[in-house]
Amino acid sequence: MNKVYNILVLFAALLLLASCNDFEQEQETPAYLKVEGFRVVANPSFSYEQTNDFLTNEITDVWVYVDQKYIGAYSLNKDGSPIYIPILKEGNHTIDLQPGVKYNGMAGTRDYYRFYTYYTQTYNLVPGKTIDVGVVDVMYNTDAEVEFTCFFENGLVPFENAPLAGITDLGEDNFTLINNDSVPYGNALAFYSTALQDAYKIIMKDSVVCTNRNGIVLEMDYHSNIPFEIGIYGKSSYSNQYKYISCMRLNANNNAGWKKMYILLGKVWSQLNYQPFRIYFQPFNTEDISNGYVHIDNIKVVHYPD
Repeated sequence: MNKVYNILVLFAALLLLASCNDFEQEQETPAYLKVEGFRVVANPSFSYEQTNDFLTNEITDVWVYVDQKYIGAYSLNKDGSPIYIPILKEGNHTIDLQPGVKYNGMAGTRDYYRFYTYYTQTYNLVPGKTIDVGVVDVMYNTDAEVEFTCFFENGLVPFENAPLAGITDLGEDNFTLINNDSVPYGNALAFYSTALQDAYKIIMKDSVVCTNRNGIVLEMDYHSNIPFEIGIYGKSSYSNQYKYISCMRLNANNNAGWKKMYILLGKVWSQLNYQPFRIYFQPFNTEDISNGYVHIDNIKVVHYPD
């Protein structure tokens, strides 16, 4: 019995040793890509004026492909310090680095932002060596369609008090333009709420017409100390009544400064089943803050035509 037991132990040890040796032989030392982030620059082939306020971005991730095969999405450092991406390849390989965002500000909807171009380059990867990519320049794709823009720099405000059932005189505007040290790019739209019962909406004066329901994004920068809602106003057919449909509610971010958002409109708009729609904003002063404010700037509606 002891002999059998000893033989079994010896056999198991030999198997373990063989497995360890195989594992060690399969170990690879990666090459590394040193990436600092992305910068959105003007596209000379784009038919829109691309000032600094047009090019604001909130790129949070880098999506990495090697020879067109996806290997992972990596979070960029908010302070701009570099990240190091391991690549278990050797020799010449094509690397694609795609700028990623968090749609609706949510980690669960991270994706490559397809309205931006991406970086592609062939590198000679050497195990243990680092390739310094630095800051990657990307731009809006030439095929992207910008259906609506508003930067408030000309002093005009293409918004109005939202229609209310049975009320034709909506009174004074519930919004204004501000221009102070807290606004990074000239003017910004501001609306206020002093108590929970402040219930009103402001809405675009003109309608947006898109044809691609799956790829419509509202880009905007905002800064607020109260939550506010973003939605669309339209109808399901020519003969139907207009209605408001909420898209999402953003929380206050007054302690974090201005923030860029990429808000998906396609699924919300598809509930209307009718092309023209208008975007609205509504404050929600849930904590009865006496000086509640919402500041919005650099608005764009971007989509790909069918």
